[in-house]
Amino acid sequence: MPLRRAMKYALSASLVILTVCTALAANAAALTVVKHDEPVTGQIVIGPPKVELAMKPGESVTRDITVTNRTGSTVTIEISTEDFTGSSNPSEAFVFKGTEDGSRGARRWLQPEISSLVLQQGETVTFKTRVNVSKDADPGGYYAALFASSTFPTENEQGATVDTSSRVFSLFLIEVTGAIRKEGTMDPPEVPSLSGDGPIDIGLVFRNQGNVHLKPSGRVTITNMVGQTVAEIPVSEWVVLPDSARRNIIKWDTEFMFGRYTVTAEIGFTADGTPIVVSSTFWAFPWKIMLFVALLVILMLVLTTWFVRRRRGRQDQAKERPDKPAAPAGIDTKPKVETGPIAGTAAEKTAPQLVSLDELFPSMGDRSLINIEDPDTQKLVRDLIGQQLDLAKAYIGDGMIDDARRELNEARSAALRIGFLSEVGVIDHMLHEL
Repeated sequence: MPLRRAMKYALSASLVILTVCTALAANAAALTVVKHDEPVTGQIVIGPPKVELAMKPGESVTRDITVTNRTGSTVTIEISTEDFTGSSNPSEAFVFKGTEDGSRGARRWLQPEISSLVLQQGETVTFKTRVNVSKDADPGGYYAALFASSTFPTENEQGATVDTSSRVFSLFLIEVTGAIRKEGTMDPPEVPSLSGDGPIDIGLVFRNQGNVHLKPSGRVTITNMVGQTVAEIPVSEWVVLPDSARRNIIKWDTEFMFGRYTVTAEIGFTADGTPIVVSSTFWAFPWKIMLFVALLVILMLVLTTWFVRRRRGRQDQAKERPDKPAAPAGIDTKPKVETGPIAGTAAEKTAPQLVSLDELFPSMGDRSLINIEDPDTQKLVRDLIGQQLDLAKAYIGDGMIDDARRELNEARSAALRIGFLSEVGVIDHMLHEL
């Protein structure tokens, strides 16, 4: 009897040892660690970032999770779970609950096969996480996150060693099948009431009133004040949890805008449902461009006024001279007669060369005759040519090339007629630069 009992105990122990070894072997086979030439980014990476499951009450499934060490050091990584919920604030995608249970929490359903492990730089671990849905779970959406956390030494900007924490997560979105209720509404598109220029950010806020997460998507159409479509922007899907609101920002990449615009969003959240259509309007006034144009017009008015006043001043100075008739440029339009060397004998000089003033300067529109051989007349003509060169330079500075070329050609013709060859050379150089 003692021998038989000893053999029985030995057999039982062997079975226990075999069971334990088999379980350890199975775990060892499920948990794999590989090393790659990973870049050092000072963080750990988890994947996939999101796991979506449709399960029945009491059902169980397993999913693979990977964690990669890119911290540059050997670290201990802690694995934990946490519930998360949506938020009434559209700017918050979701809210983690910490150690609290969420109203639709699933952290107690997640069972990762490890709670911690040590990874060297560049190593990636793959482990299994089992999801066990409660048998009494009501239909709808349930949500939990699987966290990978670690603290490791890094150098700051001053070269000192400090502890840095990294905490990443993979989201589990679980839909328990049954009486699913998918309901939602859209707020009117969020647009600026008045805009100066682009690009324009358009906010789309979806409010989930059902009992499962929804993924709305669609398009945004923008029309101008005459009803013409100026842009059509696709809207990629975004996840909105039950009893929450979430904003999706769409960018209209445009530059020049003017007038009234209408933004229409067509957003659907089911494959066969009718999209929700909402719209908003805003006004656009390119004040920067308008301000530049206004300043340019003011500058042109100032230059034109200055040029006209200067020309009139020259004319007024010429009128005040006793030997000059009232000509626009103050130029003598009568031939001069001088007394000869013998007293009492009149010797008329050779008749002067008279030309019409608008032959030299057509833009003045004055047909008065001038003596182009008179030195005072030539000085005034030279001044008028100089004024036209100044005006042409102002036109060039404002980009008004045709107006500048017209002034230069008129000045060149006048200089060539009088014989001002140096001025002709300067004008030809300016025309060549145009």
